[in-house]
Amino acid sequence: MTNYTDYTAYFRQLAIDFLGDSDTEKHFYRKGLEEFLQGLQTVVNYPAMLLDRYDYKYSDNGADNVMKDRTIAFMIIDNAVDIEDYNRIDEIFDFTENIVDQIFNRVREDMHYPKHDFMKYANMNNVQVSPIENYADATYGYFVTIDISSHHNTIV
Repeated sequence: MTNYTDYTAYFRQLAIDFLGDSDTEKHFYRKGLEEFLQGLQTVVNYPAMLLDRYDYKYSDNGADNVMKDRTIAFMIIDNAVDIEDYNRIDEIFDFTENIVDQIFNRVREDMHYPKHDFMKYANMNNVQVSPIENYADATYGYFVTIDISSHHNTIV
């Protein structure tokens, strides 16, 4: 059975592969802003991935074939230092868009050649990407949601 920890590990691996996350240089933060804000009290390494949301619902379409439909949201952000450095902000949007594209490509690859069985049901038709502009701390990038379904074992 797949659970929250499996997805956290999967997305942490993406942060390792694409952002250089490691035990000594953290670029991956779970549960969105709380862990990230704790990092702000010390140091946040940019670019950063914030795993923001893990929602799910059950569906079976009356066929007694229960699916667990998850929506996973994450952010890829970088820091501009100066909110009026428009060239740097443009660079960040280009850079973080490229990272999102690479993550999209990896998820798509993992659907077809799954190292993680739960990724084969990712729905790439519903990936939503929205820009983020946080003037308070000069961070910019993208907020991404992806839907992933899996069969749910109903045996008690």
